[in-house]
Amino acid sequence: MVGQVYKVQSDTYLVKSENQTFVCNSRGVVKKRGEGIVVGDFVQLENKVIKGVLERKNRFIRPSVSNVDLVVLLISPEPKPDYYLIDKVIVNAIKENVKVIFVINKADNEYDLFTEISTEYKDLGIEMLKISAKTGQGVDELKEKLKGKLSVLVGQSAVGKTSLVNAMFGLNLKTGELSDIGRGRHTTTRSEIFEIDGIKVVDSPGFAVIDAEVSAEEFPEYYEEYFNVSCECRFRGCKHIEEPDCKVKQLVNEGVFSKNRYQRYKEIYDELSKRRKIYEKD
Repeated sequence: MVGQVYKVQSDTYLVKSENQTFVCNSRGVVKKRGEGIVVGDFVQLENKVIKGVLERKNRFIRPSVSNVDLVVLLISPEPKPDYYLIDKVIVNAIKENVKVIFVINKADNEYDLFTEISTEYKDLGIEMLKISAKTGQGVDELKEKLKGKLSVLVGQSAVGKTSLVNAMFGLNLKTGELSDIGRGRHTTTRSEIFEIDGIKVVDSPGFAVIDAEVSAEEFPEYYEEYFNVSCECRFRGCKHIEEPDCKVKQLVNEGVFSKNRYQRYKEIYDELSKRRKIYEKD
């Protein structure tokens, strides 16, 4: 029997298979092999014991989850978007080959955030959806896009995560209560899958960004608009930082690529480079 892990707690695993939910244990060798067992894993079951973990199509380290189909990047006019965070989300999603969609909440606000996001990320081809959790605008369309998928809902504090869940499922949750549904009140300390109406959403304690293991060396590959023109750079493997005759820098100066996004690119690259140096010292 094959099932999917919905929750990991100590040495037990909540696994759903064929519309049934089981509390399972695991063979010790399975936990020691590879990266253990995480939420989202598809596992082989026998008498409520996990015998093996099937091959993952992706894996995020924060939140600890695998086999993600979609990253829903929730943005709103208030608080104003943290583009540094948004860029990181996109890089990590591309690294793990996961589709991203922009969902702009509070569409009833006069601030034209849709146009602003479209301009900043026009070269990436990311799908955008305008909604209002308050009025219900666009919510049914979003639900259709989430059906049959395991999605991670990502966004800054106060962008409307709880309001969106309430609007989608007709609930009346207060902030922080997503983890209470059907499980009794408790404080969430680990990731888990919340499912209703055929929609699966990863609920994780207070994360604002998804993290994958990205090195400074590979980082430029995940800026797709840069990677697509990098063959025109003078140097092979150009990082688009200090190298001369760089096509990316040329297009930034000409206004083809966003100057703000490029500045954030350099900041994130510097952050990753410093992280590598720390690990090397250790």
